[in-house]
Formats: sequence, C-alpha cells, structure tokens
Amino acid sequence: MKLINKISYYFLFSSVLIFIIVFAGLYFVIENTIISETDEQLSNISQKAVQELKSGRAVSFSPFIEIKLINQAIDKNEFKDVLIKSYNEDDGEPFRQLTTFVNVNGKKYKIIVRISLIEKEDMLFSILTVALVAFLLFILILYFTNKTVSQKILKDFYDTLKKVENFSIKSDENLILNKSTIEEFEKLNKSILYLAEKAKNEYRSLKEFTEETNHEIQTPLAIAKSKLEILIQNERLNENELTQVNAALTNLNRLERVNKSILLLNKLERKDLFESTKLNLTEEIKNVLNDYKDFILTKNLSVKLGLDENFIIKANHSLINILLSNLLSNAIKHNVDSGKINIELKNNELIISNTGQGPKGNTEKFFERFYKESNSADSVGLGLTIAKKISDLYGFIVANQFQNNIYSLTVKFVS
Repeated sequence: MKLINKISYYFLFSSVLIFIIVFAGLYFVIENTIISETDEQLSNISQKAVQELKSGRAVSFSPFIEIKLINQAIDKNEFKDVLIKSYNEDDGEPFRQLTTFVNVNGKKYKIIVRISLIEKEDMLFSILTVALVAFLLFILILYFTNKTVSQKILKDFYDTLKKVENFSIKSDENLILNKSTIEEFEKLNKSILYLAEKAKNEYRSLKEFTEETNHEIQTPLAIAKSKLEILIQNERLNENELTQVNAALTNLNRLERVNKSILLLNKLERKDLFESTKLNLTEEIKNVLNDYKDFILTKNLSVKLGLDENFIIKANHSLINILLSNLLSNAIKHNVDSGKINIELKNNELIISNTGQGPKGNTEKFFERFYKESNSADSVGLGLTIAKKISDLYGFIVANQFQNNIYSLTVKFVS
C-alpha cells in the first residue's frame, strides 16, 4: 500500500471514529435538551391548570390536559413517555406526560398534562440529519484536502524514490536528488547520496579488480598450457605421467573457459560496448548447428527444425552466436544417447527442446552462476548464465521448463 493512501486511510478511519463518538454525544445532548424543555413546559401547564382550578373554572382538554377528583392525597410528581392511540390509528402517538397531585379548595385532584413528541422528534431528526450531512461533507473535504496536502508534502519523497528506482551502480551517471525544504527529507537525500556514491565506488573497485585479475591470469595460463602441450609430446613420459599432464591440461582449459566467461559477464553489464547490426536469426541458427554437427553425431542425436525464414533481429553478431551456441551446447551435453533435439523459431519465440533426465532441483537455478547438475569437466556452470545475461541485455525474455522428460529453453524476442 502506498504511503499517501495509508495516511489517507488512517485519517478517514480516525475521522469516522470521531464522527461516531461526536454524533452519539450530539444525539444524547439534543435529546436531553428537548426532554428538559418539554418537562419545563409541562410544569408550566400544570401550574396554570392549578390556577384555573383555584379560580373555579373547569379545565379539561383531552388528551393534553386531564383532571380527576381523587379520594386519597398523594405527594408525587412523575414524568414519563407514553403512547396514546386515537380511534383511527393503529399505532400510538408519542407523548411526554407529567402527573401531579394537588389539593385545591379542599378537594384532591390528579392532574395529567401531556405534550406531543412528534414535532420534537421531527425537530431532533432534522437537526441530526443536518449535522450528519454537514459532518460527512466536512470529513470528505478534509479527506481530499489532507490527501492533496500530503501529496504535495511527500512530492520530494516520491521524486527521490523514483530516482533511486532508476539508479544503477553499473551506470556512469551519478545520482542527483532535488533539494527539499523539509528537513527530514533533506537528511534522507543526503544519506541516500552518500550510500549511492559509496556503492558505486565499491562496485567500480571490485569490477576493476576482477577485470585486472582475469586479464593477468590469461598470460600465465597461456604459458602453462603451452609448456604442458610441449611436455605431452615428450615420448619419454610413461602412461601415468601422461595421465597427470592431461589432467593438468584439462583443468587449465577449464580455468581458461571460466576466466573468459567471467570477463564476458563483466562486459555484458554495458550494452554500448557491443555494436548492433541486423541479423538473420534463421541463418545464425543453421550456422551454429553446423558447428556442432560432430558432437551431435557422436551422441547419435536426431535434430528436428521448424524455422521461420528471414527472421531478423538487431543485435551484436558475436553475442547472438554465443547465445545460440550456449543454448544448443546445453541441449547436446544434457541429452541422452540417441536422444532428440527440436528447434523451433516462430511467433517471435525460439524454443530449443531436448530429451533428458529430470532435474535434481528447480530449473530456475540453471541460470545461476556456477550451478551444475552434473560433474562433467566440460561444464563450468556459466553457459546458461551468459545466455540469460545476453537476453537481458537486449530485453529478450528467457525461460525454461522440464515436462514429460523434455527440457525446453524458450527465448522470446520482445520488440
């Protein structure tokens, strides 16, 4: 949930809660005020009725005033709400009633005076309705005002957030944040700028160290390989010595492939290092397939093609060659003897499928660096990592899955 929405929801919730409390209190106050005024009116009417009785005039106006002679004097006054039914109404009409007992001119009377509460209830309803509408309108105005003001106050925060989201330590561009008039946001900006600069410097140092190390490794590797290749031709070596030299040479070759792969991965951080041209992907697939012809024959694999002719993309020729080589190499290495490879290029998708054994883990891990399911010395665990990196560089979407003993790699060319 966005910060601005959360603030608005909390404000709305607290406003509604306050409204319920205030509205209940308002209802209680108004109702008690109306009852107090009504009771005061009833007391005045009762006193006037007593004065009329003292003057000898008859007083009776049912159901508002009723006077009865009684035999026993009672010292009691009582206010209460009653319902009185008329002849043509099923429901009773609400009245507020005062019952008093008085002694006038030696006679004992029971005086009942009443006031209809219909008008009072109508007035209470009207007051509460007006209060309700006014309060709801007030809450809505405050809600949208609060949201607008909050958006303005948090504008600096959202500007910073957007720039941080688009910031990359791999880019040469520095992070630039707008100055804020709010002290807390300005402190946040300074902290973010400090961390961004620190991260860029550490990344740059690590990248330079990695590149320099990899480049420095190339020369001793090449020398060691050449010495071993000369040594392996020595006829005086026995079988055990040849085996050891071969093992050393194999591991040096593997180390050289790892080193070159890491160098390539580092370069793939920047698209501008690779010149792009229009390529016929169908022709590139056929060329790479021809390069792997001997390996396919060695494992007695059958290859089925379903390619759209003249499928054109714009990318670097070497990188596309590496991408296709890694995908096809993966399909050959992890295939079974006398297995199948199916290559389809249609609907902006390249799908390379091969028969094989089920994976030991999640297929998504295949794209991670140095992840290997086999202990083969030919594999360094970077082939699919490089393929995914090249795809990400050009905005291609790469995915894989294993189903019914068929492993599939899909590259979707997003235009």
